[in-house]
Amino acid sequence: MRSAEDIFELLRQREANQGLALERMRRIRSAYNGDIVVALPELDEYESSSVANLVSSGLDQMAMRIASHTPDILCPPSNPASKRSDDYARVRRQALFGMWEHNRMAIKLSRRARYLIGYASSPVSLRYNEHEEAVEWTVRDPLTAFPSPVIGADDLEPSDCIFTYERTWGWLKNKYPEQAERLRVASVEVDVGDVFQLVEYCDHEETVLIAVGQRPQDNHGRTTWNQYTSEPLAELERIPNRAGMCPVVTPGRINLDKPQGQFDGMIGMYQTQARLMALEVIAVQKGIFPDTWLVARQGEQPQIVNTANGLTGEVGIVKGGDMRDMTVAPGFMTNPTIDRLERAQRIEAGIPPEFGGESSSNIRTGRRGESVLSAVVDFPVQEAQLLLAASLEVENRRAIGLMKSYAGNRATSFYVTTKGAKGRVDFTPNQHFDSDHNKVVFSHPGTDLNGLVVGAGQRVGMGTLSKKSFMALDPMVDDADSEADEVVAEGLEQALLVSLQTQASQGSLPPGDVARVIQLVRYDKKDLPAAIQQVHEEAQQRQASEVPPGSPETQPGIAQPGAGACPGWATSLTRPSRPGGWLMPRNGKGQKVQTAPGQTYGKALEQEEAQKVAPLPQQPVPRMAPGSQGGLTRPTERPRQPITAGAPVGPGGGPEMVAQPPTGAVEELSERLRTYLPILETKAAQPDASANFRMFVRRVRALAARSPGEA
Repeated sequence: MRSAEDIFELLRQREANQGLALERMRRIRSAYNGDIVVALPELDEYESSSVANLVSSGLDQMAMRIASHTPDILCPPSNPASKRSDDYARVRRQALFGMWEHNRMAIKLSRRARYLIGYASSPVSLRYNEHEEAVEWTVRDPLTAFPSPVIGADDLEPSDCIFTYERTWGWLKNKYPEQAERLRVASVEVDVGDVFQLVEYCDHEETVLIAVGQRPQDNHGRTTWNQYTSEPLAELERIPNRAGMCPVVTPGRINLDKPQGQFDGMIGMYQTQARLMALEVIAVQKGIFPDTWLVARQGEQPQIVNTANGLTGEVGIVKGGDMRDMTVAPGFMTNPTIDRLERAQRIEAGIPPEFGGESSSNIRTGRRGESVLSAVVDFPVQEAQLLLAASLEVENRRAIGLMKSYAGNRATSFYVTTKGAKGRVDFTPNQHFDSDHNKVVFSHPGTDLNGLVVGAGQRVGMGTLSKKSFMALDPMVDDADSEADEVVAEGLEQALLVSLQTQASQGSLPPGDVARVIQLVRYDKKDLPAAIQQVHEEAQQRQASEVPPGSPETQPGIAQPGAGACPGWATSLTRPSRPGGWLMPRNGKGQKVQTAPGQTYGKALEQEEAQKVAPLPQQPVPRMAPGSQGGLTRPTERPRQPITAGAPVGPGGGPEMVAQPPTGAVEELSERLRTYLPILETKAAQPDASANFRMFVRRVRALAARSPGEA
């Protein structure tokens, strides 16, 4: 445990050791805010720089690209062979996303990205909020963060860290009235708005909060902790750390030996450019408003008799001398030098002209421009995203440790809207957090969304990447699984619509049924499959009331020719067809039964039963061998029947005796035709059925409808 005095002394030591780094950060901050001071006597002290602020625009553009999308979290199960472990891993992932959303992580990432590339550091601290029942992330300003020394950019976990920030006297009096009185200095009146410095110390054991002295003094951007030689200190809080780990993570930018931001090298160029631009502005002003001098003639005393005034027409009179305007013009190298300095800044900091909406003159195509921009931006963005991802993994482990330490057996819930984890998640930290292993990944480091779509689309086209894998990478897709199902459903619905349009144009579907589908979709706001299903059921009810019970045409719906027929799509919604078009009878004996695919439920069974009653021949009908019935010169078998019988001329009966078969034959033929008629009608309803075949089926239907008395 460290005392308040030890903590404050440690702060002074680290502030002195980090003096150069802090000064570098202050220069970047001043340039970003546009507070560059050009020391020229001709300029007003409040006049700002007149050059483009590439530090501000470049830093913002890079940071926005780094935080353009939220990374994904992968939580492997502690035991891959266990279903429970797999379920816990899924819950852990959703819970981490829930904590991110609670902390508005997307906004915090934007700020952290600016700190990382501008200050070369992006510290963050975590704590458990008892009121919110959640872990809270706090992004810290690197200018006021003093962590213990770490080794390299991959060392993200300091053993301790000190933070400083300011609070007013009124805040101190309200939160800590007794401790605030200790900060008073004799004979010094304290106002409610006076600012005091707070020091927060964190390590694996505890968090200590200290208030320091009187109002800090500002000395050219540097903070002096106290204006007195002896600092009055007041310890405000000392909270034990139940998690047993320092709740601070400090990712840093990768450099050779010392921290350096992306824009440090351009500060000198920026200041020089601002000075040259200020001198040029002064020269232009003197060219517009030249200095006028009264020059004496030799041997004479110059004198202005009357001052000229163009507004009133007053004429100026000069005695003993001449009036001369002294004009000043900028040097011819001024503008080229300013342009060269701007170009040097862009090269040094990696700020392409495209950040400002410009384009290089030698770029003629959009594709070429994207390639140039990608070459400059992608790799710095990729590196920053990798650093932030590594930091977030450590932070997630800290968050899990805090949840287990402070709310171990407490049921907690979040509603998550992040991709791949949507929905309500309920968890108990001690139960579901059986592991803190996690992996944070950006779906496409260093690439913008348009570049991702183009690159991934090419890989999908080449067959090296599946569409579902691409959906998992696409930040615009929330859930790859549900999105893939939605794509399949939309494709099938489109195919259903095309089939419906085809059938309606061919006249296979009655106009009334088509109009009913349109009504349900347009006015009742029903989905197309639901509308078709409803029309099909309505057709079944209508047809059931129009045909005799037990008839094969009972309730065919809109899948039967002549009754709203559309077998290609309506039947697929009612009953999946059996594989193949030939089925054996249920007893497995006899000739194969012929059925048509894509029929309404029960039609194939009806056809099977009908063909059992009137089965097809077991063996093919034998053919008569020529001459087996006797020679052509054999005696006639009908000696009493004239040879002209059946002909329209000559003795004997006419054609009527041939056209009328016996009554028993008509009845037998009609019965057999009724048996096979459903098969023929189904075949005739197919889109590829010929007109001759459909005419044949209509004649068969008419013949099957004859009764024995009509023979």
